[in-house]
Amino acid sequence: MKSPNHIYHLFPLGALYDKANHSYRSIREIESWIDHWKRLHIDTVLLGPVFESVSHGYDTVNWRRVDPRIGSSEDLQFLIHRLHENDIRVVLDAVWNHTSRKHFAYRDLQEKGMHSKYADWFRQIDWNKPNKCGDSFTVEGWNGFQELPQLNLNSSSVQQEIMDVASLWIESLDIDGVRLDAADVMDRSFLKKLSVFCRQKKEGFWLMGEVVFGNPRLWLEEAELDSVTGYEIYKSLWSSFNDSNFFEIAYSLKRLFDNQTGICKNKRLELFNENHDVSRIRSILKDPSDWYPLHFLFYMLPGIPSIYYGEEFGFQAIKGNQDDSNLRPSINSCPPEIIPEPYYLGVLEHLSGLRLSSPILIEGGYVELEVSPRRLAFKRTHASGELIVLINGEKNPTAFLINEKNPNAIWVDMTNPQENSYRVENGKIKVTVDANWGKVLKLQSSF
Repeated sequence: MKSPNHIYHLFPLGALYDKANHSYRSIREIESWIDHWKRLHIDTVLLGPVFESVSHGYDTVNWRRVDPRIGSSEDLQFLIHRLHENDIRVVLDAVWNHTSRKHFAYRDLQEKGMHSKYADWFRQIDWNKPNKCGDSFTVEGWNGFQELPQLNLNSSSVQQEIMDVASLWIESLDIDGVRLDAADVMDRSFLKKLSVFCRQKKEGFWLMGEVVFGNPRLWLEEAELDSVTGYEIYKSLWSSFNDSNFFEIAYSLKRLFDNQTGICKNKRLELFNENHDVSRIRSILKDPSDWYPLHFLFYMLPGIPSIYYGEEFGFQAIKGNQDDSNLRPSINSCPPEIIPEPYYLGVLEHLSGLRLSSPILIEGGYVELEVSPRRLAFKRTHASGELIVLINGEKNPTAFLINEKNPNAIWVDMTNPQENSYRVENGKIKVTVDANWGKVLKLQSSF
Protein backbone atom coordinates (compact mmCIF):
# COMPACT_ATOMS: atom_id res chain seq x y z
CA MET A 1 0.00 0.00 0.00
CA LYS A 2 1.38 3.37 -0.93
CA SER A 3 0.92 6.09 1.65
CA PRO A 4 -2.66 7.35 1.97
CA ASN A 5 -3.38 10.80 0.58
CA HIS A 6 -6.82 11.43 2.08
CA ILE A 7 -8.23 9.43 5.01
CA TYR A 8 -11.82 9.15 6.22
CA HIS A 9 -12.06 8.09 9.87
CA LEU A 10 -15.28 6.28 10.81
CA PHE A 11 -16.20 4.87 14.22
CA PRO A 12 -18.49 1.88 13.49
CA LEU A 13 -19.61 1.25 17.07
CA GLY A 14 -20.95 4.80 17.13
CA ALA A 15 -22.13 5.27 13.55
CA LEU A 16 -24.02 1.97 13.46
CA TYR A 17 -25.77 2.36 16.80
CA ASP A 18 -29.57 2.63 16.59
CA LYS A 19 -30.53 4.80 19.55
CA ALA A 20 -34.24 4.31 19.09
CA ASN A 21 -34.03 0.53 19.38
CA HIS A 22 -30.85 0.29 21.49
CA SER A 23 -29.34 -2.00 18.87
CA TYR A 24 -26.72 -1.96 16.13
CA ARG A 25 -26.89 -2.18 12.36
CA SER A 26 -24.60 -4.41 10.33
CA ILE A 27 -21.17 -3.23 9.28
CA ARG A 28 -22.25 -4.14 5.74
CA GLU A 29 -24.33 -0.96 5.70
CA ILE A 30 -21.16 1.11 5.56
CA GLU A 31 -20.99 0.13 1.89
CA SER A 32 -23.60 2.84 1.27
CA TRP A 33 -20.99 5.49 2.20
CA ILE A 34 -18.76 4.70 -0.78
CA ASP A 35 -20.21 7.30 -3.15
CA HIS A 36 -19.87 9.92 -0.42
CA TRP A 37 -16.23 9.04 0.08
CA LYS A 38 -15.51 9.16 -3.63
CA ARG A 39 -17.00 12.63 -3.79
CA LEU A 40 -14.51 13.68 -1.11
CA HIS A 41 -11.59 12.06 -2.98
CA ILE A 42 -11.03 9.59 -0.14
CA ASP A 43 -8.48 6.86 -0.90
CA THR A 44 -8.28 5.26 2.55
CA VAL A 45 -10.89 4.51 5.21
CA LEU A 46 -9.80 4.14 8.84
CA LEU A 47 -12.29 2.06 10.80
CA GLY A 48 -12.38 2.43 14.57
CA PRO A 49 -12.39 -0.77 16.65
CA VAL A 50 -14.44 -3.55 15.03
CA PHE A 51 -13.45 -6.57 17.14
CA GLU A 52 -15.32 -7.96 20.11
CA SER A 53 -15.16 -5.68 23.11
CA VAL A 54 -16.98 -4.99 26.36
CA SER A 55 -18.33 -1.57 25.42
CA HIS A 56 -16.50 1.16 23.46
CA GLY A 57 -14.14 -0.93 21.35
CA TYR A 58 -10.89 -0.21 23.16
CA ASP A 59 -11.67 -2.77 25.88
CA THR A 60 -11.06 -5.77 23.64
CA VAL A 61 -12.35 -9.24 24.47
CA ASN A 62 -11.31 -11.12 21.33
CA TRP A 63 -9.03 -9.87 18.54
CA ARG A 64 -10.11 -12.76 16.32
CA ARG A 65 -13.85 -12.16 16.34
CA VAL A 66 -15.69 -9.23 14.79
CA ASP A 67 -17.85 -7.55 17.41
CA PRO A 68 -21.17 -9.46 17.16
CA ARG A 69 -23.05 -6.22 17.77
CA ILE A 70 -22.10 -5.06 14.25
CA GLY A 71 -21.78 -8.33 12.35
CA SER A 72 -19.47 -11.19 11.51
CA SER A 73 -16.13 -11.77 9.84
CA GLU A 74 -18.01 -12.40 6.60
CA ASP A 75 -19.71 -9.01 6.90
CA LEU A 76 -16.37 -7.27 7.41
CA GLN A 77 -14.81 -9.20 4.53
CA PHE A 78 -17.71 -8.10 2.31
CA LEU A 79 -17.19 -4.44 3.22
CA ILE A 80 -13.43 -4.55 2.66
CA HIS A 81 -13.91 -6.27 -0.69
CA ARG A 82 -16.37 -3.60 -1.83
CA LEU A 83 -14.02 -0.82 -0.75
CA HIS A 84 -11.13 -2.41 -2.63
CA GLU A 85 -13.35 -2.67 -5.71
CA ASN A 86 -13.73 1.10 -5.49
CA ASP A 87 -9.98 1.72 -5.03
CA ILE A 88 -10.38 2.59 -1.35
CA ARG A 89 -7.93 1.00 1.05
CA VAL A 90 -8.79 -0.11 4.57
CA VAL A 91 -6.92 0.56 7.80
CA LEU A 92 -8.13 -1.02 11.05
CA ASP A 93 -7.72 0.28 14.59
CA ALA A 94 -5.40 -2.18 16.36
CA VAL A 95 -5.75 -2.16 20.15
CA TRP A 96 -2.66 -4.15 21.03
CA ASN A 97 -1.37 -2.24 24.04
CA HIS A 98 -4.09 -3.37 26.46
CA THR A 99 -7.16 -5.58 26.72
CA SER A 100 -10.31 -5.78 28.83
CA ARG A 101 -10.70 -7.84 31.97
CA LYS A 102 -12.78 -10.29 29.88
CA HIS A 103 -9.90 -11.11 27.52
CA PHE A 104 -9.07 -14.82 27.74
CA ALA A 105 -5.58 -14.27 29.17
CA TYR A 106 -6.80 -11.96 31.92
CA ARG A 107 -9.66 -14.32 32.81
CA ASP A 108 -7.10 -17.07 33.23
CA LEU A 109 -5.29 -14.81 35.72
CA GLN A 110 -8.54 -14.33 37.61
CA GLU A 111 -9.01 -18.10 37.80
CA LYS A 112 -5.49 -19.35 38.45
CA GLY A 113 -3.63 -16.36 39.87
CA MET A 114 0.15 -16.50 39.74
CA HIS A 115 -0.03 -20.08 38.46
CA SER A 116 -1.63 -18.95 35.20
CA LYS A 117 0.45 -19.58 32.09
CA TYR A 118 -0.38 -15.99 31.14
CA ALA A 119 1.17 -14.52 34.29
CA ASP A 120 3.86 -12.81 32.20
CA TRP A 121 1.37 -11.34 29.72
CA PHE A 122 0.57 -8.22 31.73
CA ARG A 123 2.57 -5.36 33.18
CA GLN A 124 3.49 -4.94 36.84
CA ILE A 125 1.23 -7.50 38.47
CA ASP A 126 0.93 -7.08 42.25
CA TRP A 127 -0.52 -10.33 43.57
CA ASN A 128 -0.91 -8.90 47.07
CA LYS A 129 -2.98 -5.84 46.16
CA PRO A 130 -6.65 -6.18 45.14
CA ASN A 131 -7.74 -3.76 42.43
CA LYS A 132 -10.81 -1.53 42.39
CA CYS A 133 -12.63 -3.89 40.00
CA GLY A 134 -12.91 -6.77 42.46
CA ASP A 135 -9.87 -8.82 41.42
CA SER A 136 -7.51 -10.17 44.09
CA PHE A 137 -4.52 -8.67 42.28
CA THR A 138 -3.62 -5.45 40.46
CA VAL A 139 -2.28 -4.99 36.93
CA GLU A 140 -0.97 -1.74 35.53
CA GLY A 141 -3.81 -0.24 33.49
CA TRP A 142 -3.62 2.07 30.51
CA ASN A 143 -3.69 5.65 31.75
CA GLY A 144 -4.52 4.31 35.22
CA PHE A 145 -7.75 2.59 34.14
CA GLN A 146 -7.72 -0.83 35.80
CA GLU A 147 -10.47 -1.97 33.41
CA LEU A 148 -7.81 -1.79 30.65
CA PRO A 149 -4.90 -4.00 31.79
CA GLN A 150 -1.75 -3.30 29.81
CA LEU A 151 0.07 -6.07 28.01
CA ASN A 152 3.71 -6.87 28.65
CA LEU A 153 5.13 -6.32 25.18
CA ASN A 154 8.50 -7.70 26.26
CA SER A 155 6.94 -11.14 26.63
CA SER A 156 7.79 -13.34 23.64
CA SER A 157 4.41 -15.08 23.89
CA VAL A 158 2.55 -11.73 23.83
CA GLN A 159 4.59 -10.64 20.83
CA GLN A 160 3.78 -13.88 19.04
CA GLU A 161 0.08 -13.53 19.84
CA ILE A 162 -0.05 -10.02 18.38
CA MET A 163 1.83 -11.06 15.26
CA ASP A 164 -0.49 -14.06 14.84
CA VAL A 165 -3.47 -11.69 15.03
CA ALA A 166 -1.86 -9.28 12.55
CA SER A 167 -1.25 -12.19 10.19
CA LEU A 168 -4.89 -13.26 10.51
CA TRP A 169 -6.18 -9.77 9.72
CA ILE A 170 -3.90 -9.47 6.69
CA GLU A 171 -4.55 -12.93 5.29
CA SER A 172 -8.25 -13.40 6.01
CA LEU A 173 -9.49 -9.81 5.79
CA ASP A 174 -6.95 -8.38 3.31
CA ILE A 175 -6.54 -5.13 5.24
CA ASP A 176 -4.02 -2.57 4.04
CA GLY A 177 -2.77 -1.13 7.31
CA VAL A 178 -3.35 -0.51 11.01
CA ARG A 179 -3.64 2.40 13.38
CA LEU A 180 -1.78 1.37 16.52
CA ASP A 181 -3.79 2.62 19.47
CA ALA A 182 -1.71 3.99 22.38
CA ALA A 183 1.53 3.56 20.42
CA ASP A 184 3.16 6.25 22.55
CA VAL A 185 3.23 3.86 25.52
CA MET A 186 4.21 0.76 23.54
CA ASP A 187 7.75 -0.59 23.38
CA ARG A 188 9.33 0.84 20.22
CA SER A 189 11.66 -2.11 19.69
CA PHE A 190 8.61 -4.39 19.52
CA LEU A 191 6.83 -1.97 17.19
CA LYS A 192 9.83 -2.13 14.86
CA LYS A 193 9.66 -5.93 14.92
CA LEU A 194 5.92 -5.75 14.23
CA SER A 195 6.43 -3.29 11.36
CA VAL A 196 8.95 -5.57 9.67
CA PHE A 197 6.71 -8.59 10.17
CA CYS A 198 3.60 -6.92 8.69
CA ARG A 199 5.46 -5.64 5.63
CA GLN A 200 6.80 -9.12 5.01
CA LYS A 201 3.25 -10.41 5.12
CA LYS A 202 1.95 -7.75 2.74
CA GLU A 203 4.15 -5.49 0.67
CA GLY A 204 3.52 -1.84 1.41
CA PHE A 205 1.53 -2.53 4.58
CA TRP A 206 0.98 0.84 6.31
CA LEU A 207 1.36 1.42 10.05
CA MET A 208 0.37 4.59 11.90
CA GLY A 209 0.87 5.08 15.61
CA GLU A 210 -1.29 7.07 17.99
CA VAL A 211 1.26 9.39 19.59
CA VAL A 212 -0.30 12.11 21.75
CA PHE A 213 2.85 13.21 23.54
CA GLY A 214 6.52 12.98 22.69
CA ASN A 215 8.77 13.51 19.71
CA PRO A 216 7.00 11.83 16.75
CA ARG A 217 10.36 11.20 15.10
CA LEU A 218 11.11 8.49 17.67
CA TRP A 219 8.22 6.35 16.41
CA LEU A 220 8.93 7.12 12.77
CA GLU A 221 12.60 6.14 13.01
CA GLU A 222 13.07 3.79 15.98
CA ALA A 223 9.74 1.94 15.51
CA GLU A 224 9.83 2.35 11.71
CA LEU A 225 6.19 3.39 11.55
CA ASP A 226 4.97 5.09 8.39
CA SER A 227 3.11 7.85 10.21
CA VAL A 228 1.91 9.06 13.59
CA THR A 229 -1.01 11.19 14.72
CA GLY A 230 -0.21 14.90 14.45
CA TYR A 231 -1.51 16.13 17.78
CA GLU A 232 0.79 19.15 17.88
CA ILE A 233 -0.57 20.45 14.57
CA TYR A 234 -4.13 19.62 15.66
CA LYS A 235 -3.89 21.77 18.77
CA SER A 236 -1.92 24.58 17.14
CA LEU A 237 -4.46 24.95 14.33
CA TRP A 238 -7.58 25.69 16.32
CA SER A 239 -5.70 27.52 19.06
CA SER A 240 -4.06 29.87 16.55
CA PHE A 241 -7.46 30.91 15.23
CA ASN A 242 -9.13 31.22 18.63
CA ASP A 243 -6.28 33.32 20.05
CA SER A 244 -5.54 35.29 16.85
CA ASN A 245 -2.00 33.99 17.18
CA PHE A 246 -0.83 32.42 13.94
CA PHE A 247 2.67 32.45 15.39
CA GLU A 248 1.71 29.28 17.26
CA ILE A 249 0.88 27.23 14.17
CA ALA A 250 3.84 28.78 12.32
CA TYR A 251 6.17 27.65 15.12
CA SER A 252 4.84 24.07 15.03
CA LEU A 253 5.03 23.87 11.23
CA LYS A 254 8.59 25.13 11.21
CA ARG A 255 9.65 22.83 14.07
CA LEU A 256 8.19 19.77 12.41
CA PHE A 257 8.47 20.33 8.66
CA ASP A 258 10.96 23.06 7.79
CA ASN A 259 13.10 21.94 4.86
CA GLN A 260 16.31 22.53 6.79
CA THR A 261 15.56 22.03 10.48
CA GLY A 262 12.24 20.18 10.73
CA ILE A 263 12.38 17.13 12.98
CA CYS A 264 9.85 15.38 10.70
CA LYS A 265 10.89 16.81 7.35
CA ASN A 266 10.18 14.38 4.52
CA LYS A 267 7.79 12.50 6.83
CA ARG A 268 3.99 12.47 6.56
CA LEU A 269 2.11 12.81 9.84
CA GLU A 270 -1.64 12.28 10.01
CA LEU A 271 -3.38 15.65 10.06
CA PHE A 272 -6.76 15.92 11.76
CA ASN A 273 -9.16 18.46 13.23
CA GLU A 274 -11.37 15.87 14.91
CA ASN A 275 -11.31 12.28 16.02
CA HIS A 276 -13.11 9.97 18.44
CA ASP A 277 -11.24 11.39 21.46
CA VAL A 278 -11.49 15.18 21.01
CA SER A 279 -14.17 17.87 20.78
CA ARG A 280 -15.58 18.72 17.37
CA ILE A 281 -13.79 21.59 15.63
CA ARG A 282 -17.08 23.41 15.02
CA SER A 283 -17.65 23.38 18.79
CA ILE A 284 -14.11 24.50 19.63
CA LEU A 285 -13.89 27.54 17.35
CA LYS A 286 -14.97 30.78 19.00
CA ASP A 287 -15.82 32.30 15.62
CA PRO A 288 -17.67 29.90 13.27
CA SER A 289 -16.35 31.76 10.22
CA ASP A 290 -12.84 30.57 11.12
CA TRP A 291 -13.88 27.07 10.00
CA TYR A 292 -13.24 28.11 6.38
CA PRO A 293 -9.67 29.47 6.53
CA LEU A 294 -8.73 26.77 9.07
CA HIS A 295 -9.70 24.04 6.62
CA PHE A 296 -8.05 25.85 3.72
CA LEU A 297 -4.81 25.88 5.72
CA PHE A 298 -5.35 22.28 6.85
CA TYR A 299 -5.45 20.96 3.29
CA MET A 300 -2.32 22.84 2.23
CA LEU A 301 -0.03 21.48 4.97
CA PRO A 302 2.59 18.72 4.78
CA GLY A 303 1.13 15.41 5.94
CA ILE A 304 -1.94 13.25 5.34
CA PRO A 305 -5.29 14.99 5.91
CA SER A 306 -7.96 12.97 7.67
CA ILE A 307 -11.68 13.74 8.00
CA TYR A 308 -13.60 12.39 10.99
CA TYR A 309 -17.15 11.38 10.13
CA GLY A 310 -19.56 14.25 10.65
CA GLU A 311 -16.88 16.92 10.26
CA GLU A 312 -18.04 17.51 6.69
CA PHE A 313 -21.58 18.16 7.97
CA GLY A 314 -20.66 20.49 10.84
CA PHE A 315 -21.48 18.13 13.70
CA GLN A 316 -20.85 19.58 17.15
CA ALA A 317 -19.80 17.89 20.40
CA ILE A 318 -17.68 18.72 23.43
CA LYS A 319 -15.54 16.09 25.10
CA GLY A 320 -16.56 15.47 28.67
CA ASN A 321 -18.97 12.55 28.79
CA GLN A 322 -17.49 9.59 30.62
CA ASP A 323 -17.86 7.29 27.62
CA ASP A 324 -17.29 9.92 24.88
CA SER A 325 -20.41 8.63 23.12
CA ASN A 326 -21.31 12.17 21.99
CA LEU A 327 -18.05 12.23 20.01
CA ARG A 328 -19.03 8.98 18.25
CA PRO A 329 -22.56 9.65 17.02
CA SER A 330 -25.04 7.41 15.31
CA ILE A 331 -25.73 8.17 11.64
CA ASN A 332 -28.69 6.33 10.13
CA SER A 333 -27.77 7.26 6.57
CA CYS A 334 -25.13 9.09 4.59
CA PRO A 335 -25.76 11.92 4.10
CA PRO A 336 -27.62 12.20 7.41
CA GLU A 337 -31.19 13.42 7.59
CA ILE A 338 -30.15 16.59 9.42
CA ILE A 339 -27.07 18.47 8.19
CA PRO A 340 -26.13 21.35 10.53
CA GLU A 341 -23.82 23.05 8.00
CA PRO A 342 -24.88 22.19 4.43
CA TYR A 343 -22.06 24.15 2.77
CA TYR A 344 -19.17 22.37 4.48
CA LEU A 345 -19.24 19.26 2.31
CA GLY A 346 -18.74 21.24 -0.90
CA VAL A 347 -15.87 23.18 0.63
CA LEU A 348 -14.05 20.02 1.67
CA GLU A 349 -14.70 18.47 -1.74
CA HIS A 350 -13.10 21.52 -3.37
CA LEU A 351 -10.12 21.74 -1.01
CA SER A 352 -9.32 18.01 -1.09
CA GLY A 353 -9.53 18.04 -4.87
CA LEU A 354 -7.19 21.03 -5.02
CA ARG A 355 -4.68 19.27 -2.79
CA LEU A 356 -4.75 16.02 -4.70
CA SER A 357 -4.26 17.81 -8.01
CA SER A 358 -0.67 18.65 -7.09
CA PRO A 359 2.21 16.38 -6.04
CA ILE A 360 3.74 19.48 -4.46
CA LEU A 361 0.88 19.72 -1.96
CA ILE A 362 0.82 15.96 -1.40
CA GLU A 363 4.54 15.36 -0.91
CA GLY A 364 6.32 18.71 -0.80
CA GLY A 365 8.40 20.40 1.86
CA TYR A 366 7.78 23.58 3.83
CA VAL A 367 9.37 27.04 3.97
CA GLU A 368 7.84 29.88 5.98
CA LEU A 369 7.49 33.21 4.18
CA GLU A 370 5.42 35.48 6.42
CA VAL A 371 3.46 35.29 9.65
CA SER A 372 1.34 37.79 11.57
CA PRO A 373 -1.47 37.36 14.13
CA ARG A 374 -4.09 36.41 11.51
CA ARG A 375 -2.07 35.76 8.33
CA LEU A 376 0.33 33.08 7.19
CA ALA A 377 2.31 32.64 3.99
CA PHE A 378 4.57 29.72 3.13
CA LYS A 379 6.03 27.78 0.23
CA ARG A 380 5.52 24.11 -0.49
CA THR A 381 8.60 22.81 -2.29
CA HIS A 382 9.11 19.73 -4.45
CA ALA A 383 11.36 18.40 -7.17
CA SER A 384 8.61 19.32 -9.65
CA GLY A 385 8.36 22.94 -8.52
CA GLU A 386 7.06 25.27 -5.83
CA LEU A 387 3.74 26.66 -4.66
CA ILE A 388 2.97 29.68 -2.50
CA VAL A 389 0.16 29.30 0.03
CA LEU A 390 -1.50 32.40 1.48
CA ILE A 391 -3.97 32.17 4.39
CA ASN A 392 -6.05 35.17 5.44
CA GLY A 393 -7.79 34.81 8.80
CA GLU A 394 -8.78 38.47 8.83
CA LYS A 395 -12.40 39.54 8.46
CA ASN A 396 -11.57 41.74 5.48
CA PRO A 397 -9.66 41.15 2.22
CA THR A 398 -5.92 41.48 2.84
CA ALA A 399 -2.97 42.15 0.54
CA PHE A 400 0.17 40.03 0.88
CA LEU A 401 3.54 41.29 -0.39
CA ILE A 402 5.75 38.31 -1.16
CA ASN A 403 9.43 38.62 -2.04
CA GLU A 404 10.31 37.32 -5.52
CA LYS A 405 13.88 37.48 -6.78
CA ASN A 406 13.07 36.74 -10.43
CA PRO A 407 11.71 39.94 -12.02
CA ASN A 408 10.21 37.96 -14.90
CA ALA A 409 8.26 35.46 -12.81
CA ILE A 410 4.51 35.24 -13.34
CA TRP A 411 2.43 33.48 -10.68
CA VAL A 412 -1.17 32.35 -11.10
CA ASP A 413 -3.93 31.36 -8.71
CA MET A 414 -4.35 27.56 -8.91
CA THR A 415 -8.08 27.85 -8.31
CA ASN A 416 -8.55 30.39 -11.11
CA PRO A 417 -5.46 30.39 -13.36
CA GLN A 418 -7.17 32.05 -16.34
CA GLU A 419 -8.27 35.16 -14.47
CA ASN A 420 -5.66 35.97 -11.86
CA SER A 421 -1.95 36.36 -12.62
CA TYR A 422 0.63 38.18 -10.53
CA ARG A 423 3.76 39.89 -11.82
CA VAL A 424 6.77 41.13 -9.93
CA GLU A 425 6.97 44.82 -9.03
CA ASN A 426 9.94 46.17 -7.10
CA GLY A 427 11.02 42.67 -6.11
CA LYS A 428 7.61 41.64 -4.76
CA ILE A 429 4.32 40.19 -5.89
CA LYS A 430 1.16 41.69 -4.44
CA VAL A 431 -1.74 39.31 -3.88
CA THR A 432 -5.07 40.18 -2.31
CA VAL A 433 -6.79 37.29 -0.51
CA ASP A 434 -10.48 37.30 0.38
CA ALA A 435 -11.54 37.42 4.02
CA ASN A 436 -11.54 34.04 5.79
CA TRP A 437 -9.98 32.23 2.88
CA GLY A 438 -6.73 31.47 1.09
CA LYS A 439 -4.95 31.23 -2.23
CA VAL A 440 -2.44 28.86 -3.75
CA LEU A 441 -0.10 30.30 -6.37
CA LYS A 442 1.85 28.35 -8.93
CA LEU A 443 4.59 29.60 -11.23
CA GLN A 444 3.18 30.05 -14.73
CA SER A 445 6.35 31.25 -16.41
CA SER A 446 9.84 32.45 -15.61
CA PHE A 447 12.14 33.74 -18.33
